[in-house]
Amino acid sequence: MSNHGKIDRTGRRTGRWLIAAVLGAVGVGLAYLSWLVRFDDPWWSSTLGNMAVAVLLLVPAEWALNWARIGFKRITRAAEQAQATAQEAVNTANQTARSLDEVRDSLLQRQFDEHETHLDMYRHMFSDPSREALIRGLRRAADESITSPSGVRSPIWESDLHYRFVLGGPDEDSLTINVETDDGTVLTFREWNDGVAPVDFYQQLVEAVREVGGDLGVGLNLPTESVKDLSEMLEFVAEKRSQELAGHRSTLKHIIERREGWFFTDEAVLPKHDLGYRIDVDRLDEMDWENHLRGKTWYDASYALDFARRLYHVQEQPPKTRPTSGPPLMEPRNF
Repeated sequence: MSNHGKIDRTGRRTGRWLIAAVLGAVGVGLAYLSWLVRFDDPWWSSTLGNMAVAVLLLVPAEWALNWARIGFKRITRAAEQAQATAQEAVNTANQTARSLDEVRDSLLQRQFDEHETHLDMYRHMFSDPSREALIRGLRRAADESITSPSGVRSPIWESDLHYRFVLGGPDEDSLTINVETDDGTVLTFREWNDGVAPVDFYQQLVEAVREVGGDLGVGLNLPTESVKDLSEMLEFVAEKRSQELAGHRSTLKHIIERREGWFFTDEAVLPKHDLGYRIDVDRLDEMDWENHLRGKTWYDASYALDFARRLYHVQEQPPKTRPTSGPPLMEPRNF
């Protein structure tokens, strides 16, 4: 508290004492006068006595009023302090809430930025034609078990041929691209050596397709389109696998190829209509899958399953027929 405030409080206290002393003196004086004239003039004596009583009563009234003022001021100060404390607590709580929201938003933004950086590795496989960008994207997909350890394939447009992209070992900086048939037979291959310009290597792939009789003519032999399809497929899969609760990390893995939207992995075939539905490779010959999937209105299943049987070297079994007698066969289960 400042010196000015202390002086002001002392002055107010002295003034209250002076008022009380004056009132007391006046009261006593009136009482004394009343006593002096009690015999000479009883009426004045009575009047002065009443006045003395009234004046003397003002002293305790003044003190009572003063104490009331003091008490009221104390209550007011306490209420103001409590209100200030409560407001400070509210402000602190609001600030904490804002701070946590800001932390949450910052964490989310970092995660989204990291995810976009992750996806950019696959986008750059096409937007950046360099050998390093292609190897970097393929290596990331292999490390995350997105692609098959034996390499990932991409269809060659409007043909039954495929490019398979095969990396060297974890410590090797090598990339080989095979030209294969549906069943994985390697017809020819090209290795992209360090220092070879992108346009020169892609021309080698053009010549590799011509070498095996797969060239469709002018403007139709473009290996860059196969790389673009591969880049988009890996980006799509990485997006699907970005959250564990979505359930795709356990199915979209060890992918060999995506063809017409269907995924073919080392373990299963995943229809494009429902990526949570899987047909295990070792069960492709167990039932008439074509009719079963046609019942789900997946009318492209026949083409996809024919391709799968060639890819996995599975012999199609004839559909089972019901016997003319005996208990009925069990209906196929919905796998």
